[in-house]
Amino acid sequence: MRPTGSPSATRTLTVCVASVGGLLFGYGTGVIAGALPLVTAEYGLSSWVQGAAVSAALLGAALTAPSSGRLADRFGRLPVIGAAAGVYAAGTLASAAAIGTGSLLAGRFLVGLSLGATSFAVPLYISEIAPPARRGALVTLNQLMITIGLLLSYVVAYALEPAGAWRWMMAVGIAPALLLLGGMFLVPESPDWLRSRGHGERAALAAARLGIGTGGGPEVPAQGPVRATGLRLACARAGRRWVALGLAIAVLVHLTGLNTAIYYAPTILASSGLTSAGGIVGSILVGLCNVAATVVTVLCLDRWGRRPLMIGGLAVMALTALGITAAGLLGHEGAVTALLLCVFITAGAVGPAAVFWVYISEIYPSEARGALMSLATAAHWAADFVVATTFLPLVQHLSLAGTFALYAAVTGASALGLARWMPETRGRPLTTTAPPAIPVRHAD
Repeated sequence: MRPTGSPSATRTLTVCVASVGGLLFGYGTGVIAGALPLVTAEYGLSSWVQGAAVSAALLGAALTAPSSGRLADRFGRLPVIGAAAGVYAAGTLASAAAIGTGSLLAGRFLVGLSLGATSFAVPLYISEIAPPARRGALVTLNQLMITIGLLLSYVVAYALEPAGAWRWMMAVGIAPALLLLGGMFLVPESPDWLRSRGHGERAALAAARLGIGTGGGPEVPAQGPVRATGLRLACARAGRRWVALGLAIAVLVHLTGLNTAIYYAPTILASSGLTSAGGIVGSILVGLCNVAATVVTVLCLDRWGRRPLMIGGLAVMALTALGITAAGLLGHEGAVTALLLCVFITAGAVGPAAVFWVYISEIYPSEARGALMSLATAAHWAADFVVATTFLPLVQHLSLAGTFALYAAVTGASALGLARWMPETRGRPLTTTAPPAIPVRHAD
């Protein structure tokens, strides 16, 4: 049954339902952090196999992202999100019922196939139904739900860790998957996509339900059908600079070590002197900071802009990573590392983690957006896979302090690079042509 309320109510419901994809995503990536010590104790996993358990989902996400763009352009945004929710539920059941490391990795890989699609399709869908003046906040609601999903995974891990019930930790993820799947029957398809496929009448009906053209709703391009392009034509349509910039930001978000700090938070805190339970408690504190920081981002992203939050967040992350390095070298770990990790992840939530998804939804023209957002998402998860897989071996060879020194160097260099090459996109309407080159002011 479709909702028949006011356009503003329908738009609110639509964004909230779509954002459940973020909750699913956050829980799916975060649950392994609490389950990993228990799985390692049960199966005696090496550091490389532990990395594989974390990164199996990321590999699946990287493999799904390129094809999900073509599927979303061909069949629509909602069918892709709904199918991904179903695959997530199946992968979650497989992970919870795993009888060994092989079946666990297979289940996590299946979960990753779903995450690759939802991480791309949900922000794309929200960006296409959001008013330009509120697009940053509404797309960032998806990121807020990701952080809530992460926090929920830490709380569930804390509740179930004494019983060693890692299978139940996994199984809880079925709930948001079923909620998202059911919600897809309550919301309209993207009017932007419907019009691009030549469904003018359906686009008009969907636009009316969402309040497009009334009360400051999002704008639907007035031109005729725009056919989806192949990847090569999409790149040509958007321009090399914008394609390269989107890919660079997609990769550097993970080269900073941000998601690695989230995935391995209990392990990092335990290695710094806290007990296993203390590590999970510290992770809950990290999760709370992550949620609070994302709330700030939702409120400020459309007011302050994408560029200041991205560059400022990276700068604070670089300084905090140096602090973690110094704490390790001076022997002041434990609580100090937990505090610095909170600041590190908070800065990442305010900056790169939130800005990335909004930014790539704004810099590409309509007919190339699906293909190029999926390309950037694939690069995003490929980088995450590499960094997550290599984290524990790096810690073994370089120590925790040395690993974060490496992250500090990469993050600092990224901040300097984006200060030179990243234009602002705040308040720009979604376009049917590549955004013009925006002059970037450089510090003298």
